[in-house]
Amino acid sequence: PNLPHATGTIRGLRTDVTPEQVARAAVEGVVCGLLDALEALRVGGVPVRPADGIVLLGGGARLHAFQSVLADLARCPVIVPRGEPVATGACAQAAAVLHQAAPDEVARAWDLGKGYPVEPNDDVDSRAVRSAYAELRDRYYATS
Repeated sequence: PNLPHATGTIRGLRTDVTPEQVARAAVEGVVCGLLDALEALRVGGVPVRPADGIVLLGGGARLHAFQSVLADLARCPVIVPRGEPVATGACAQAAAVLHQAAPDEVARAWDLGKGYPVEPNDDVDSRAVRSAYAELRDRYYATS
């Protein structure tokens, strides 16, 4: 969202909260925002099938914590491509032009699109996390 003057809030901390729990909560907040965006695409008519797996690209793709929290909260596998997918995609497009071939032919020939899956942890209560996030999100928007 376009909230350039927004500030963060840490609420409900107790003395038994660990730094790891605070870090996970921060990642969960980012992931919940992404899952909200995915839902907005679905509502807007974009065919989204995350049950098949979510392909994770970008900086977060390198962080195991981000991979696992996304899988946990989306309740589906997260596929992390091998190598550097953006650069590889550019190379595949250039090769397709050079060889006058379809990009998907080059991708198949180069065995692209493969990666390793990160499976969701069944012990994580994704509904509770998503619900708590939604409650705080809605409360923020109701007061802004």
